[in-house]
Amino acid sequence: MMNLTSEILLNILFSFLTGVSSEDLITSHGSVKHARDGESVTLSCNYSVSQYGLFWYHQYSRSKPEFLLSTTESGGTVKADPAAQFSATVDKIQNSKVLNLVISSAAVSDSALYYCALQPTVTGNPATLYKNTVWNGALFLLMFLCFCTVLY
Repeated sequence: MMNLTSEILLNILFSFLTGVSSEDLITSHGSVKHARDGESVTLSCNYSVSQYGLFWYHQYSRSKPEFLLSTTESGGTVKADPAAQFSATVDKIQNSKVLNLVISSAAVSDSALYYCALQPTVTGNPATLYKNTVWNGALFLLMFLCFCTVLY
């Protein structure tokens, strides 16, 4: 039996489609993470392209994906809500590039799907996709999905 502190289970799922360049790739670390209410949680994905923006979204059950933040390798970050507990970091270790989303104080309300993406991005469910056509170029969808479940 668990104590009163809720435990968040992050089952990390991965899905991706590639576009014109085989060098444009994003992959999840594919692990399961546990955090107690109030703890910090880091979600990560590797990527191999730097010319596009790097994005994080989350999607609550029966809702459309919502923009959390975008960042670049140089560290410029734009948040949907400046006061939000989400932050992004980019780590470069030898030839590996890692995009991290840090949830500074995990809560039950953070239970959602989390998407890591490169621009241009497609959002929505398969029946109602939205194609971001702001940038000319090939369409590619590279997503990192995290399904978050709360256990009591």
